[in-house]
Amino acid sequence: MNLGEPFIWRGRTWLLLIGLFVLALSPRLYSALNLGWNWDFPGSFTLINFDEAGSCRAALDGFDYSGFIGKQTIAIADLLGVGPSADISGNSTLVKAYCHSPEHIVIARVVSAVVGALTVVVLGVIALMLIPSRPAVAWTAGLLLALSGFHISYSQSATVDASSTFFIYLFLAFMIAAVHRQSRGMLFCSPLLLAPAIWTKYWVFALGAYAAIVPLQMWRYATSGMTRGRVALVILATAMLFALLGNSGFRDGGYYPLLALYYLLIPWGRIRRPMIAFWLSVPVLAYLLCEIPVVSSYTMGGMEGGFGAGYGAISWNKWLRNLLNLPLAVMLGLGLPALLFIPAGLRAIGRESGKERAWLCFTPLLLFFLFMALVAPVTYYRHYLPLIPLAALLAAIGLVTSRWYTRRWFLVLFFLWPGLLAVDMVRDYHQDPRRELLPWYEEHPGARVFMSYYVSPPKRLAGNSRLFRPEYAFGDAALLKQADFLILSENWYDTAFANELNGPVVSIPERLVKTKPEYAAFYRAALAGRHPHLKLERAIEVRNFMPELLFHRWFYGTFQLFVGDIMIFRVVK
Repeated sequence: MNLGEPFIWRGRTWLLLIGLFVLALSPRLYSALNLGWNWDFPGSFTLINFDEAGSCRAALDGFDYSGFIGKQTIAIADLLGVGPSADISGNSTLVKAYCHSPEHIVIARVVSAVVGALTVVVLGVIALMLIPSRPAVAWTAGLLLALSGFHISYSQSATVDASSTFFIYLFLAFMIAAVHRQSRGMLFCSPLLLAPAIWTKYWVFALGAYAAIVPLQMWRYATSGMTRGRVALVILATAMLFALLGNSGFRDGGYYPLLALYYLLIPWGRIRRPMIAFWLSVPVLAYLLCEIPVVSSYTMGGMEGGFGAGYGAISWNKWLRNLLNLPLAVMLGLGLPALLFIPAGLRAIGRESGKERAWLCFTPLLLFFLFMALVAPVTYYRHYLPLIPLAALLAAIGLVTSRWYTRRWFLVLFFLWPGLLAVDMVRDYHQDPRRELLPWYEEHPGARVFMSYYVSPPKRLAGNSRLFRPEYAFGDAALLKQADFLILSENWYDTAFANELNGPVVSIPERLVKTKPEYAAFYRAALAGRHPHLKLERAIEVRNFMPELLFHRWFYGTFQLFVGDIMIFRVVK
């Protein structure tokens, strides 16, 4: 793999990039314009993802979040004559109603679909700059991302995840070009792209890209006396410092003296004397940083939340959860074949030289990888989305530099696999189990129904439906007996089971996230058929056929955050 050979930007290259954009945009835009419409009755709209339009709500002072994307979607809505009225700003109820309205949602989704498709193009451009002698890497990486059902799922949604990923990679592409051309003017202008990369979703890791412009002499000075392996070990150990300090079990046990083990990794006799003070201060600085509330919230999370235990309650189970979630997210994001080629891609990059500074522009993603692997208290799958384009690039390098790339039958299988995975994954949204609630409600007119969060019953038939709390089923279940049926959504009761927030170890109820031990006990009893006042009448389940989704369903339940099984129980009086 020759990294130094120049690539000629011919017209054919631009046509292929445009083709990638159209291929990527088609499924994203189709779902953006169709999901939720006409479910209840012709012209109706049902919100699918309750996290949609959070940035819009923040832009109107109705929600605590980044309003960067929201300001843009509201501006577009104003231009189209469907903007918000001036008097709703600060009124959280009215703001939410506007931002979740179909008029705004369709605009926000289209923006997300377009930037999601543009991310595919940007990834192709990055690959062409980094590996100009192998343009096949660009087309392979771009096609993998275009076909990613995981990336499609968030590009069709009005959250900021696809937009955040786009601005991150646009900034990285700019930095790679600046470093490659050694352009001080481009570096001077880079903060213009750094700002959206950070503020779209508070992704502070983007600052790490400037590691690429640190003078070589400074790198050598800071790491003097260390081999490459020792440097990698020290970086990992530094991440472990934050992982320990962000672990409530470590803090509660008072294991702070263990931080001194860090000093065993520093070759004190070989480093420069001025660096001694720095390496001595690293554990102390890590401790002081983690004492700052905003840093603590991003490394450990709170012990209590609005729905029960906070993210910090997971304690020691966090590491196993985080380390398992990373390969699961990539496997679901690109498919198993692509996942298997990522190690080969890493080896191919490690064997080459000449563009180390350009590859250093990916430092933010390395830092983010370590954060998500060891430190992150919150691990919804959407948080891993910025890693998917890089994983696609690594998989593409691994494939193109292997003998498998010369076998046409394998290439057909390699790309058909993620395509089928995308169909299976995106189909979950179009065949959402909640759509089957309409005929059920029509068959049970006047039924008194309790429902959990995310059930989303048909609005015109939900007059007798009320939000359920597990306390209603405690003791003699007097409150529960006031209803005829209880409808539970997997997206809510999965807090009692293994999932991407709890991890695989759920034997200690106090460590389950976003629930309480007594709530978890109720959901487990109800789902197991052990609750004396509930009898399962109907299960409306998500149906998948791809191995990755079937495995995830067996291991963690349904992969999608806002699409899950619906369980309808008859209340036994």
